[in-house]
Amino acid sequence: MSLAYRAGGFGAIVIVKTILVVAAVGLVGLACRRRGLAALPTAIALVVAVEAARPRLVERPHLVTFVGIGALLALLADIEQHPRRWWWLPALALVWAQFHAGVFFCALVAGLYCAGAALDRVALPWRRVALAFALGCAAMFATPAGARLPRYLLWHTGLGATRVIDEFRHADAWNDPWFFVLVAIGLVTAIARRPRRWRELLPIAVTAWLAARSVRFVAEFAFLSAPLVADGFDGLLRAHVPRLVGARLAATAAMGAVAASLFGVIIAERLADPAPPRLAADVVPFDAIDFVTTTGLRARMFHDLDVGCYLAWQGWPRWQVFEDARLPAYPDEFHRALDGTPNDPAAFDALLRRWDVDAALIVEPGTNRRSGSFDPDEWALVWRRPSALVFARRTPAHAALIAAREIPLHITFRWEDGMHTAPLPSPPARSPVSRCEWQRRLAAVLDGDGDPDRALDVRADALAAGCLSGRDEADARFYLGARLQRDGQLARAAVEYDRVLALRPDDTRARTNRAWALLPSEISRAIADLVTHANPRVLEGTLR
Repeated sequence: MSLAYRAGGFGAIVIVKTILVVAAVGLVGLACRRRGLAALPTAIALVVAVEAARPRLVERPHLVTFVGIGALLALLADIEQHPRRWWWLPALALVWAQFHAGVFFCALVAGLYCAGAALDRVALPWRRVALAFALGCAAMFATPAGARLPRYLLWHTGLGATRVIDEFRHADAWNDPWFFVLVAIGLVTAIARRPRRWRELLPIAVTAWLAARSVRFVAEFAFLSAPLVADGFDGLLRAHVPRLVGARLAATAAMGAVAASLFGVIIAERLADPAPPRLAADVVPFDAIDFVTTTGLRARMFHDLDVGCYLAWQGWPRWQVFEDARLPAYPDEFHRALDGTPNDPAAFDALLRRWDVDAALIVEPGTNRRSGSFDPDEWALVWRRPSALVFARRTPAHAALIAAREIPLHITFRWEDGMHTAPLPSPPARSPVSRCEWQRRLAAVLDGDGDPDRALDVRADALAAGCLSGRDEADARFYLGARLQRDGQLARAAVEYDRVLALRPDDTRARTNRAWALLPSEISRAIADLVTHANPRVLEGTLR
C-alpha cells in the first residue's frame, strides 16, 4: 500500500484494493466452477460472502490473504484430478508470506484438507503431499520476520484480554448478521449433502470457530465457506426450479442486470463526486490535527488508536505517536493500562504522566469515555468541536497557548448518556487567563451553545466586576434591559436603556425599547393628572 501511494496517491491505493478484492472473489468463483457448481448459485454465494466480508474490505495488507485463500480454494478444488498441483502450494505460501501474516491460513486450510481427506479415505499421493506441505510451511518463514510469525499469531489470541478493540470482539447476531447467515446455510448444506466431504468441511468449521471468537476472521470464513454455500444453493435450485429451455439464458440475463445496476450506481456516484479518490472528510478530525500541529502539541500527545494510524502516516518521521494499529509494537502492560485505567481524572492523569504526556486529542468526544478524564485544575481545554477535543497540560511551555485559547468548560462523561459540559464560573488557580477575559469567553461559549440567559448572567457579573466597557458594556446593558422589560420590570429596564444611550446616543434599538418601557407609566401619570385637575362634571361626561 505504501508503494501504491508513492506511485499514485490515494487513487492508486483504491485501484490496488479493487484489484485485490476482485481477484479474491474471482478466484473463489473459479473454485466453485471447478467443483461443477452452476453460475447462478455461485454468484448468489459470492454476493452473500462479500456482504459478510464487507467490514474487512478496507485498504490494508490483509486483502492479500483473501486473494491467497481464493487461490488456495481454486488449487484444492480439483487437485485430486491434478495431483502435480501440490507443488504449487510452497510457491503460493512464499508469495503470500511476503505481504501478510494471514499466510498461516495456507498451512491451516491445507492441513485440515489433508486430515479431512484421510477421514474421507481419499487416496492422495501422501508422500508428495507431505513434502509439499512441509515446503509450504517452511516458505511461511522466508520473510524478514523469520521465525517470529508464531509468536506474533499467539500474541493475538490474548489481545482481547488486554484491549477493547472492535475487530477482536466475539461475533454477535446484531453486528454480524451475514456471518450467521453463512453459518446457517453451511450447516444445512453439510447436513443435507451425502456423502459428507470432510476435506471441505474441516477448514470451514475451524475457521468458523476462529471467526466466532474474533470477528477479524469473519471475512476469511466468508470466502472459505462460499463454495459450500454455493453447493447448497445449487442443490436447492436444481430441486425446485424447473429446467426450462430458457433457464440458463434467464440466469445470465439476471446476472447481467445486476452487473449493469452496480455499474450504474458507480457511474452515478462518480458523477455526484467527480474529484479524485481521497480521504473522507470525516475519517479523522483534520482541523484539530492542524491545530495541534501548528501549536506544537504533538510532541507528547495522547490520542486514540484509530487516529494514531493517520498521525503515524502523516507525521513520520518528525512526529512520534502515542499508539497506533501496530499493536504488537507496544508491550502488553501498555495495552492493559490503557483499557484498565478508570475514567477518574486522577487515575488517568497518573497513567499519562508515566509517558510524560502533556497534551491530548480526543476524537468523537460525545461517546469517548476519555473525554471526561481531564481535571480542569491540571488540564486546559484549548480546542472544542463536535469531532474532537484538545487538552493541554498546565505547564510553562503551554502557558501562552492556554492564555490565548483556554475554553472555560469542564468536560465530564457518564456511561449512560455520554459526554457533558459544564461552565466553569471562575478560572482555575493555575490558569493564566484573567477573570475578566474568562467571563468574556464563558459568555461567548454559552451563547454558542444556545444558552443566552446564562450567558447574560455571566455578562451581568462581568459588569458588576467592572470588566466591560464601551461597546461590550452597551451590548450587555441593552440585553439586560430587554430581559427586565420581558419580565415586566419596566422601570429597571428603562434605567438600563438610559445607560445604553449614555454610551451610544444613536442606538435606535435602545431608544425604541425605552419608549415602550416608559409608555405605561406616562399613561398612568396622564390619567392621574386628569383625575386631579379636571372639572368633575366634564370628567363625568367624558367617562359616559
